Amino acid sequence: MKIFHFSDIHAGSKKHFREENLLHIIDEINSGDFDLAIFTGDATNEGQRHEYEKASKLLKTIEVPLVSIPGNHDARSGGIKLFEEYIGQQNGVYEFKDAVIIYVNSAIGDSNDGRVGRVKFNMLKKALNEHSDKAIKILAIHHHILPIPMSGRERNVLANAGDLLDLIQRSDVDLVVSGHRHYPNVYEVENTVFINAGTASSEKTRYGDVNSYCIIDIDEKHKKVTTKRLNGENSVHDFPRTSKRIFSDFGNHAFRAIQLSNTYFSDTSSFLSQHYDEAVKSIKSLDPDLLIHCGGIVKEGIPRNYDSAIGQLKKLEYPMVFTPAARDINYMGYHLFNRHFGDLDQNYSEGDILFQGLSTPQYDSSIGVVGETERKALLKRLNNASCEFRSVFLHHNIIPIPHSREKGLLEDAGDLLRELVDAEIDLVLTGTSYHAYATRVGKTVIANVNSISSAYQRSRFGNSFNLIDIYEKAIVISEINSFWGKRRLLGIWERK
Repeated sequence: MKIFHFSDIHAGSKKHFREENLLHIIDEINSGDFDLAIFTGDATNEGQRHEYEKASKLLKTIEVPLVSIPGNHDARSGGIKLFEEYIGQQNGVYEFKDAVIIYVNSAIGDSNDGRVGRVKFNMLKKALNEHSDKAIKILAIHHHILPIPMSGRERNVLANAGDLLDLIQRSDVDLVVSGHRHYPNVYEVENTVFINAGTASSEKTRYGDVNSYCIIDIDEKHKKVTTKRLNGENSVHDFPRTSKRIFSDFGNHAFRAIQLSNTYFSDTSSFLSQHYDEAVKSIKSLDPDLLIHCGGIVKEGIPRNYDSAIGQLKKLEYPMVFTPAARDINYMGYHLFNRHFGDLDQNYSEGDILFQGLSTPQYDSSIGVVGETERKALLKRLNNASCEFRSVFLHHNIIPIPHSREKGLLEDAGDLLRELVDAEIDLVLTGTSYHAYATRVGKTVIANVNSISSAYQRSRFGNSFNLIDIYEKAIVISEINSFWGKRRLLGIWERK
């Protein structure tokens, strides 16, 4: 198949809408050999009728089958009903030969945020099940599921992006196409390629970029994505279509780490002391080389909680590194963390293995930020390291986590994720959202850990910590129940 993907035309006043650029793009579609075109939302700028009339007139000149979905701008001023009148259905399934495109409206009226509610989520799940035999499965949605670089503050990712990401991976979806952030970006997550289109014809571009669109070629062996900018610049991403690997030889065992978070040390019922004590027994039986605490050490940054933490942590007799969460540095915590645990950005190295900490919380705020200066310093440290295996650990998540409202993302998650993936960092460890989850973006494995001993957790598996085994040829991550010691595999990934 050959697919033309474009987004965010924002038909409206001349101030916002570059009609000549959209006409150029439509000529590209009509003069090419495309099987179909996918438009991922924001046909209008304000959801007004005259804007829909203009957008509809232009889109109807496209001479190949067109799948369209609404965006958040289309849902302004009650415009979602006009979308159905002028453009088409909000949600649906389009079958083309041995392919299926499932499209779903993620817009919320008069809001920039996105959400796929329970009814639409179940519709999507059912459609993926019913079309599981299709050779090519594509999901089209306006809002981005993974954070996008070069697009400013990350503040309107899909509310349930983590659940969608989990469903997409379990359903073996080939492509996810989206728009919204006006900056093109491509990631491969496991076997799914996530394609975010820039804006086709809005004057609001990001970081001095220009209008752009994507061309997708997919066959039995490859998924190729070409981002074409109207200034003539092209970028190409070519991914092989591979089946999931089954490992039989991991090579020699190189290192074992325990990843934990949200111990919540305090003298309140929020700290589950029995769960912690049983977890300590399990950790000792596993005999790790290193413990990595991804934040949430204490319930609040007050002396009494820190005194409790020191006493409890003495039960663990292994090397340990820490990175703070917001609660660790609130009140007196900013001083207490340094006094008891040392620098905010800690690191550990042994032989060819490096774990580099990154402090992300802001004082007296739940917001996580790294910032351009610190990102540059982090990448410089990582790139200058002579270690073969490089890992970063922080508190805030940089990809969406299932079963959690997306509020743990860094403000600049898109920039950090892009830079870590481009640098081919082996492993990124995070500790927020209270749910264990692991996947691979590009060549970078990303693992989030649940709470080890807090009453606040979201997993049916119960409180837990992660076991990370690094072999010569593979990374193996398991989740260990804090109380019972029961283990479940989160994933096995081949080392690059």
